[in-house]
Amino acid sequence: MNDCCHEMLRARLRLAGSSFSAIARELGITPSSVSLVSQGHRRSENVERAIAIKLQTKPEIIWPARYTKERKVTP
Repeated sequence: MNDCCHEMLRARLRLAGSSFSAIARELGITPSSVSLVSQGHRRSENVERAIAIKLQTKPEIIWPARYTKERKVTP
């Protein structure tokens, strides 16, 4: 995912009353870990799911390339 999409996710989370830092606190990880997943540098189903839940959607909607038909993940 490129920086533009990362920034869009950041903005959408802000509008939803959350942030990467808030998600990190809830998951007990560092904010940079959440950021790395959002930017596509790392994969974490837990982080992807947490972001999707905050945005009231599914991870495969946010990151369709990460979720192929062979490997569907449900929240």
